[in-house]
Amino acid sequence: MPLLVSASGLAPGAPLASAVRLCDALDARRVPLTLLVGPSPHPEVAAFAAARRRAGDTVLMRGTREAHDGGRPYRRLPVLEARLRLAGAMRSAEALDLGVDGFAAPGWSVSDGTRRALAEAGLDLLLDDTGVHRLGPDGTPTAGLAGPVVRPGVPAPVLAGLRRRVVDPALRHLAGHVADGALVGAVDAALASGAVPAGVGDLVGRARRPRRSADGSVDPERWSTTA
Repeated sequence: MPLLVSASGLAPGAPLASAVRLCDALDARRVPLTLLVGPSPHPEVAAFAAARRRAGDTVLMRGTREAHDGGRPYRRLPVLEARLRLAGAMRSAEALDLGVDGFAAPGWSVSDGTRRALAEAGLDLLLDDTGVHRLGPDGTPTAGLAGPVVRPGVPAPVLAGLRRRVVDPALRHLAGHVADGALVGAVDAALASGAVPAGVGDLVGRARRPRRSADGSVDPERWSTTA
């Protein structure tokens, strides 16, 4: 079974130091990492994420505004508002010279309108509570692997409360905070059980698509390597 590892919680100071240690640990195990970076990240965070992306990790935009109300609005967000939010978040990323490969919503769930806005913006790689997906031009998933989000140390009753569940997962997705010491242990257990590390782009087929700037123009220097 493919193993996907994602981590959020990047911030200056101790969280960034924890992220460095996490990356070192995963590099030693040859496990790629998917970094979930919030909108308007601190410049130090953006620089770190950009460096990891150049090294082969994946960077996904986690939400489009700093106060995201636990991710619940993304489940019902209409396409027009999703477009406006996404445009602002992408402008912030571009200002920090941070390329992103796709999207992961807080709460792990997105509306049809959000998926359509992501596809229109060229962010056609989506990570949600059911797995990883490649989005078609209209936002409809065209490829993917199913697997619920597993948070090391979170009791099973919490996981059972997910809005959508996968009965027979084809993917093992371990997600945690960069400072979560249980994450590396969970990775070791998954590897010991035969899970095979994989980059998120590899799971749905790599494609090279031009990212559009905020003004709609295509910048050839901002091609994605994974989405």
